[in-house]
Amino acid sequence: MTVYRLWLVRHAKSDWEEGVPDFERGLNARGHRDGPFMAAWLSSQPHRAEWIWSSTANRALTTSRYLAQGWGVSDAHLIEVDALYHAAPRTAFEVLSETPPDITAVAVVFHNPGITALVNLLAGGEVLDNLPTLGIAEFSSTLPWSEVHSGAFKFERIVSPKLLRALQPKQS
Repeated sequence: MTVYRLWLVRHAKSDWEEGVPDFERGLNARGHRDGPFMAAWLSSQPHRAEWIWSSTANRALTTSRYLAQGWGVSDAHLIEVDALYHAAPRTAFEVLSETPPDITAVAVVFHNPGITALVNLLAGGEVLDNLPTLGIAEFSSTLPWSEVHSGAFKFERIVSPKLLRALQPKQS
């Protein structure tokens, strides 16, 4: 039986430069520090995403490129989707259902509040009140992408840069 992996990822910490439209906001220094850190962590995980759906907002695309680097995802499998910009859970779920059937691990990168709502929906209850920036929720399912529904997922874990750094051994 095939097990499908889903990684829901909130974009990294963004900049709030005055006069820059929300859609065009990039990452701030922390976002650029966390991107490579999480990419390195993801490269060590056993279920690497093969496909990334990303919001077209600058901060989400930059985050997606960091993730793609960590997972070794080609540009052809990093798909930009306008509808993921501030998407509701239903929209993100519809995008996910379009994943090619031969892909067994996929990431969806977008924004709050929709991503937190989707994490809670798929987990079957409130597991968090706010997915932090570059927070990642991992799920698994035995149904192919075209057949998944909210009850088809098993919640695996949530990680974030802050949590992973706290778990690292202290340097003396």
